[in-house]
This record gives sequence, structure tokens and C-alpha cells, in this order.
Amino acid sequence: MCVMCSIAYTTTGAVLLAASGVMPLATAASTTKTTSQLTQLQTLPQTITTIKTPTLKEPEWLKQQNAAEAAAAAAAGRSATAGSVVVTYDVTTRGVISSSIAEFKALANATLNDSRGWPRLGVSFQEVASGGKFTLALSSSDQMTSFSPGCGSEYSCRAGRFVIINQDRWQGATPSWNNVGGSLRDYRHMVVNHETGHWLGHDHASCGGAGQSAPVMQQQSIDLQGCKFNPWPTASELWSTQLGIKKV
Repeated sequence: MCVMCSIAYTTTGAVLLAASGVMPLATAASTTKTTSQLTQLQTLPQTITTIKTPTLKEPEWLKQQNAAEAAAAAAAGRSATAGSVVVTYDVTTRGVISSSIAEFKALANATLNDSRGWPRLGVSFQEVASGGKFTLALSSSDQMTSFSPGCGSEYSCRAGRFVIINQDRWQGATPSWNNVGGSLRDYRHMVVNHETGHWLGHDHASCGGAGQSAPVMQQQSIDLQGCKFNPWPTASELWSTQLGIKKV
């Protein structure tokens, strides 16, 4: 043991010195370095909290689409208003389905209850587990003809109580639509409205003139005929023999 120890204080920190000549436990330089490192660690959390993450702006088209679909979903969730007609439908699939069924159901319901669409007839659409007035089906292309010989493997179709959406079209629209810059979401609006329109009692329609909005019952999947693509029924299409709603 050492006979006597003394503690010396410097401006940079405390250094323990052994009176017997033993080497010091720490040096002033190392103490200074450690103190500096501790100071940096103490200020690190404050530095991190001052860093602001960038704010990503939502595109205007996406804002409008989300707003429209949110409004449609809200309308679908409300009880039918007085005087309105509630049309029930169930959902099924046929063949090998790779699309999300949950997404298909949600987007189809949003389309059917969108204020720009068939609800302008004074109707709302409600999905039920079974026994609906019509059946909305998502089908693989190779199973389309199983609904009716009149249905082909390339496009969507309506056969009896079935409103059938071809999975290939649901996933990728068509060249006619894509070539003029139509979005996939608008195509999905259009094809659901078009095939449901057949169930409501509509036949196919034609373009009314170059540059006009196509009737939703026009075969826009095949040819726009000079019209602009349009996913929603026009004012002249607001009638239904199926529901006994006459054209105004």
C-alpha cells in the first residue's frame, strides 16, 4: 500500500495520483476526450428531435379519387333514405383468382354507391352474404363461357342474374382504354357500371359524336369510337326497366 495519496484537481478533470510514484489512473488528456464524447452523446437526442421529416404532398387526382370513394363508402354505410330503393347483391368467384377478393368487393361497392353513378336513379346497393337481387362475380378468363355461351374469354359479361367481371380486365383494363390514357381505377368504375347497367335493363349504346363523353353502356373496352372515355352513366342513361324507373 502507498503511504499517502493525494487528489489533484485540474481544469480538465480530476486525476488520481499515487504519492508512492505509481502511474496515475487517468491523464488529463484522456479525461478531456471522455468529457467531450459525453457532451456529444447528451446533445444527440436534441439534435435528432430537431430534424424534420419531409412532408409528401398527395397528388390532386388521388385526393379527388379518395374523397369520392370515401363519400361513396359513407353513403353505403348509411341506412337508405326515405323513398330510395335498396338493391342487394351477393359476391362470388369462379376459376383461379389471383386478385384480392376483399379489394374487389370494396372497390365494386364504392363504384356502385358513388354519387356520380347509378345512385342518381335514387337507388343504393348493399352487399349481402347470399340471396341478393343479382350476383357480382369475379371470374378467371377461362371460366367466362361457363356462365353463358354468349360470354367470351376476353371481356366481361352479364348473364341472367350474374354480373361478371373478367379478372384479366380487372387487373389490366384493355388496349383501347390504356391507349388513350385511362386509369385502371376508372376502368374498374366503368366495367362495374357497364355490366350492372345490363342487369338494370340497358343494351349497348354508341358514341354520340367525336369528343363527347362516351355513354357508360358503350363498349369502351373495345372501341371509344371517337368519344372520350367515361366511367359513369350519362343523364340520358338514368332509367331501369329492372327496377321500374322510367327515363326522365
